[in-house]
Parts: sequence; structure tokens; C-alpha cells
Amino acid sequence: MTVPNTSSSVMSCNPFRCLLVGIPSDAEVQQIQALTQAIELARAGKATLSLYVFAPQLRAPLPMSAASASIWLAEEAERLEKLTSAATLRATEIVSKAGLDVIAEHPHSPFEPRAARFVQLARVHDLTILDAADISNTAQRGMIEDVLFDSGRAVLLIPRHGGTARPRRIAIAWDGSARSARAVKEALPLLASAEAVVAVTVEGEKDLSRMAPGADLATYLARHEIDCKLATLAAQSRDVAERLRLFIAEEDIEMIVMGAFVHSRFRETILGGVTQSLLDQPPVPLFMAH
Repeated sequence: MTVPNTSSSVMSCNPFRCLLVGIPSDAEVQQIQALTQAIELARAGKATLSLYVFAPQLRAPLPMSAASASIWLAEEAERLEKLTSAATLRATEIVSKAGLDVIAEHPHSPFEPRAARFVQLARVHDLTILDAADISNTAQRGMIEDVLFDSGRAVLLIPRHGGTARPRRIAIAWDGSARSARAVKEALPLLASAEAVVAVTVEGEKDLSRMAPGADLATYLARHEIDCKLATLAAQSRDVAERLRLFIAEEDIEMIVMGAFVHSRFRETILGGVTQSLLDQPPVPLFMAH
């Protein structure tokens, strides 16, 4: 179904020059998949890597009395500085040992908005890399959604079991929408270096008659010297995500490029079914744009 890509130069198509990776302050840095993959991708493209360490979640609620609140605030500020500084130091050492330039930043106040600064940074980087979040990890999931929908940039999400930042076989979840088109455009450096690229369209969930056909996408990618094959699948019981998962496993796909769909324009986002399902349990790294 797929054939080797004819592109001759690795990362030849507008390579990523500046990458941003976000890591939690309370995790073992060596076990953070996003950091591992960010280093690999930065080395491949000779990119600068920016590192942001997220503040830990606040502990018990703010005490009611002024005296207790003052003590609580001082303790939280000290805990934040200790955890974020230590994580920043460890991560910076790992990145530096990989021979990369690194710019590191972390919050200094327990009341600093968790996502605000990170989203600002994402807007001025080529790609943001984060660990995917478990369903129960509402803080990390909120961070992912904030960056995905508010930064205007693509996000690479790494599953718990890891993956590769330089995939040989990539599937494009193609529905012909503007979101899909933007994801493809942002992913061009990865698509150009892959051995095989296939655009997958799953029929049965929604009307695709007004969307850009897969053949048009293949023509566009051919102009970038990327050979893209097409696959049309039938959704089983209208479960597009599960059909995609099956295809990923059967074809040994190592990354999915897809647009992120949201049903609501309000900030309390209601994610599209396919987006939600793949975010909950990503089978491989997800390269997403909105």
C-alpha cells in the first residue's frame, strides 16, 4: 500500500530550527519521553531547543487566616523554586550533553498562570513537544489543549511508551479540512524525511464531499518531492479512531499527522470524537495542528 519516499535529503523541507519542550517539575527528567524525542529531533535539524519547566500543582487550599496564608504562600514559593530549579538543572545538563544549545525557563510564583507563558513561547517556536496526558491528568490535558488551540503552532505529543521523532512511516489522517491542511503544512520537514507517507481517509463519519480530495493532497506533496500514497477506509460502526488505530498497527506507522477538531468556540472546549480518542490513548506520536 505504501512505497518508499523519493525525497533525497533528510529534513530538507523547511527544517525545524527552534523547538520548545515542556516538562513537569515533579517527574524524573530521564524518563520524560517528550524531552528524549525533542533532543533527537533537535539534533537531526541542528535546532535550538528551548526548555520550559511547569510549576508543580499547589498543595492544600489557601488557608483562611492572614497569618496562615502568609506561611502557606512562603512554603509554596520555596517548594516551587526548589522543584523547578532542580528539574531545570537536570534537563539542561541532559540537553547540553547531547551537544545542543538550550534556553531554559521556569515560573517563579505559585500563582503564575500555568499555561500562559508556555503558550507565549509556543507562538515563537517552530514546534512544541509535550508528553501525552492520561485522562485523569487534567492539568497536563489542559496544557495540551491551551497550546494546541491558542498558540497557532503545531504540537507533537509523545505517548507514554515513547516513539521516534524521526519516523520512517507516517500516516496523514486526511479529511480535506483546513485543520488537516495546516497539520500537513507544519509537518512538511518530517514528511520529507520519511520513507513512506500515506494519506488515510476514513469514510462513514461525516460528509467529505466538499473537502479537498486526497488526490489533490498527493499532488501538493509531490511538488515538495514527497511521494504520498492514498488509502480509503470504511469506519466500523462509525468509530473512526478505532479504524485508524487498526490501520496504524497493520502498516507499522510510526507517527500520525492530523488536524485537531473542536466542536465549540468557547474556551471550555468540546473536542471532536477522533481528536479526543487519540489524545486519550495515542498509539504513536501525534503531530497535531488546529
